[in-house]
Amino acid sequence: MLENFHLAAIVRERTGTHLLQIPLHQELQGDLAESWEAQNVSFVEGIEEITFNAGYIPEKHELFHLPDYEPPEWLASENSQTIDNLDTIVSDDELIERIAGTVAMARNEQGEEVMLFQNFTRSRVIRPGGFLFLDGNTYKSAERPGLTLDVNLSAVYRPTERKLLFRNFRTVNTFLPLADFYAEASEQEIREVLSHPLLAAEDPDQSVASANEWFRKRIAMLKDSGLLDQFSAIEIQSRSTGFDVSVDVVDNQIVFPSDKAAAKRLLQFLNEELYRGAITEILYETNSKREASQ
Repeated sequence: MLENFHLAAIVRERTGTHLLQIPLHQELQGDLAESWEAQNVSFVEGIEEITFNAGYIPEKHELFHLPDYEPPEWLASENSQTIDNLDTIVSDDELIERIAGTVAMARNEQGEEVMLFQNFTRSRVIRPGGFLFLDGNTYKSAERPGLTLDVNLSAVYRPTERKLLFRNFRTVNTFLPLADFYAEASEQEIREVLSHPLLAAEDPDQSVASANEWFRKRIAMLKDSGLLDQFSAIEIQSRSTGFDVSVDVVDNQIVFPSDKAAAKRLLQFLNEELYRGAITEILYETNSKREASQ
């Protein structure tokens, strides 16, 4: 049974990413402790831990592990003892729209701190008028925005062992920055991606010659994601609206620009590392958690 269970939201704002406490009624706190403990057992029981390999899709009995994982600054100093000191998310309903993930902090049966993560998307926000619940013989709607939680964990971090366990890189990378753990693409791999049937590189030789560490990692992420095999150029272009990115399509191919700034923005978009603030509509970079250059 998890002890001292607390829940927090991972929130993106213009000033960066930080945690906000989700205050819970005592009865709900106990119920969630049992539920998340069951999810934790289901997540790790009988699994084989394997070294993170971006090109490999874990089977059901496998989890990636990152040893010596250092949490980001906004998370590193928090635990089940300090979470009560965090600001709460109830003070501003608009913050709910900016939740990227939720994290439960607690102590396990051995008295060790654990962090249990769930992914969170805007579809999980309960908006007034959009959700009905039975009250006596009539249905009512929520007066304020609410949250629905997932039934499965996305990641587990064990501070004592400094070990992060997860199965899906792209999911976890939306709330924990993991790009630094990606191996850089080789020159040959860059050329392979740029020669993909869905891409039309303006100057592949220049792109390879000028490729820095950031560029090589994002090329590797794009290669391993399989996105270029899952969508057409027109589908990708249609989903670029509002992301301040130029997705030019010629003969059913996406033009990969030789201009470094334009190429960077395209790679950020293709790797889903851009998001727009729900209220301000300012564009941000998910891994740096800073305003994206316009």
